[in-house]
Amino acid sequence: MKLVRRTCIVSVATGAALLLSGCTLWNLGTGDSTPGTMQTARVTGTINWRERMAVPPDATVTVRLQDVSRMDAPAVVMSEQRFTTDGRQPPLPFELAVDAAKVDPNRRYTVAARVEQGGQLLFINDTAYPVLTQGGGYTVHLVLVRAAPGPR
Repeated sequence: MKLVRRTCIVSVATGAALLLSGCTLWNLGTGDSTPGTMQTARVTGTINWRERMAVPPDATVTVRLQDVSRMDAPAVVMSEQRFTTDGRQPPLPFELAVDAAKVDPNRRYTVAARVEQGGQLLFINDTAYPVLTQGGGYTVHLVLVRAAPGPR
């Protein structure tokens, strides 16, 4: 058995800003040295919130594609994108890629997002956003809610 490493670049454009995020995909293969072909399922969308509140430029956004099929068990993260806002405000675009062979039509998948600054949660989704299977599509527009301020 040999290990084939492939690297991809995911780009998301918003206005004049361009965010480049690298990802590494590992593909276990056997036989000849020809890399295997991997079909990729991509979920794209935007992150927004209703409050008229700008987030600081060093705020971190984390978006996850999760398998939420098992009740009473933590969600399994299938794909994740993390970036800083760099002064950009909503809507913030995202793109999540996952090996299509790992998507089971009998399972349930959702996208979740959070915005943090300095370890403090600012915004999070309080609604499930289904994707990929059971009527969920490949595009989703998340609306986050403001998190309650923590104790000081």
